[in-house]
Amino acid sequence: METVIKKELQAESMTDVVKFNLLAIITGVTCGFIAIGFRYLIFGFNDLFFSGLGSAMGFISPYYLILIPAIGGIFVGFLTYYFAPEAKGHGVPEVMNAVALQGGRIRPRVVAVKALASSICIGSGGSAGREGPIVQMGSATGSTIAQLLRLTPYQTKILVACGAAGGIAGTFNTPIAGVLFSLELIIRELKIRSFTPIVISSVFATIVSRIFLGFLGIKTAFVFEVPPYTLKTPYEIVFYLFLGLLAGAVALTYTKTLYRFEDFFEAIKIPEYIKPSIGGFIVGMIGLVVFLTTGKTHTFGVGYESIEMLFRGELVFEVVLALVFLKILATSITLGSGGSGGIFAPSLFIGSMLGAAYGMVLQMLFPTVVSNHIAYAIVGMAAVFAGASRATLTSTIIVFEMTGDYAIILPLMFACVISCTFFKIFSEDTIYTLKLRRRGIIIEQEMDVNLMRTIRVRDIMKREIDTVTEDTPVSELSKRISKTGHMGFPVVRDGKLVGMVTHSDFENIEDTRGLYVLDIMTTDVIKAYPDETLEDVIMKSGGRDISHFPVVDPSDDSKLIGFFTKGDIIRAYTRKRME
Repeated sequence: METVIKKELQAESMTDVVKFNLLAIITGVTCGFIAIGFRYLIFGFNDLFFSGLGSAMGFISPYYLILIPAIGGIFVGFLTYYFAPEAKGHGVPEVMNAVALQGGRIRPRVVAVKALASSICIGSGGSAGREGPIVQMGSATGSTIAQLLRLTPYQTKILVACGAAGGIAGTFNTPIAGVLFSLELIIRELKIRSFTPIVISSVFATIVSRIFLGFLGIKTAFVFEVPPYTLKTPYEIVFYLFLGLLAGAVALTYTKTLYRFEDFFEAIKIPEYIKPSIGGFIVGMIGLVVFLTTGKTHTFGVGYESIEMLFRGELVFEVVLALVFLKILATSITLGSGGSGGIFAPSLFIGSMLGAAYGMVLQMLFPTVVSNHIAYAIVGMAAVFAGASRATLTSTIIVFEMTGDYAIILPLMFACVISCTFFKIFSEDTIYTLKLRRRGIIIEQEMDVNLMRTIRVRDIMKREIDTVTEDTPVSELSKRISKTGHMGFPVVRDGKLVGMVTHSDFENIEDTRGLYVLDIMTTDVIKAYPDETLEDVIMKSGGRDISHFPVVDPSDDSKLIGFFTKGDIIRAYTRKRME
């Protein structure tokens, strides 16, 4: 009988696994089609804005380049403000937040709003990439499927990660990087029960993308065609070390500039839906200057065409070096003002220009050692994103999959690690998690989240508080403990907190006759504030065995507004682990 039961349980478990992997296939296939549709939305809006609207404004050519991103910003602002505020910006932090704190739940409407807002933003010249939007759209797709089927929070999180992997794989034709991106940045764990469906989703998204893009006549091999690479001498690795340091510094500059502009636009006291248009106007001016100087609007859009021009040797040193900083500026203004798009493609652009400029200098100084600056451009692409995101594996593999050049893997890995280390020295957060920290949400970059940093005192404190006064007899206190089951009480005087009293304060006193709360209470109280995390409170306790915590008003720490116990902390932590 026991053997039969075990077999039935195994069969049921296998059935569940098969069903969930089928959901991963559905998610991957859907994300593949979304990736194709999103690509064509960008193309369509780009034609509409620059061929259609641009032709209509030809009488002021090329100065209409200032107006088109501003016009696109009007639509972006309207969509994000009225339909889905979480669709503005680069998208990945919102997905990380949903997985860490919301059980993977993302509103279904995000798919449509993000697709429209990002394609309009990028298509009208906004300096942003496709990866953030497609991750958010893919994740929202997985979340929607899970919510419709009423899956558990953990299963929902896995389908969200499946959507992210499928989105990356379908957009960039990089199935391995799609999986790594999801593991390193979204779900932050490496377990068979999550790894398998994520791989399945990534594979099917790639298959769909390759089949249909190939049918439509779009190349599906590698995103970039690059010349063959060889490491001429082992000593050349020293040059890549310095490139890694440069990439880390530029990644840090990129991150700081992005959030400085976000603060700048946040401080402007005008309606939120107008800000993307103002940002678009400024980006348009940058694009006009670049166009008048080079004949191309290099800072507009995703920027892959400019990277291809770089690889073909069509850009001179002065332009390459200037584009490093102009792209940082244009992307920071686009996203800081409320535009919608990703930071990955701009990272590749910035890194490739940085690496190429560095390689050109080395070619002039060491012509017998350095033969091709394109190798440094490829390494720079990965190193800047690795520094900003700390997703070292993803950065290494995605550039390898986009170029198909395995020979460059050694300097690629080395520079990515150096860049990541440099960035980490100067910034606790990544370009993704910094956005969340600024909202008071702390997401660990490690493979598992420190849940005590994600729970705030206000989420667990009781607002109805039983208190005692200093003149309460200990005998009466003992009766109240027996009656209520509460083992401790805040002590108040004229409504002000003056101490804490617990059962342990008098349990070893044999004769409590004539004793009052004043005689036994503790005045050295660990006070908590509503916006503190549970980790903050525990750290303040300094290892003391404290089980009762009064919550006070931040502006008046004698004003009692809440109360919680060690048991409340344990219950909150357990609930969060089970989500």
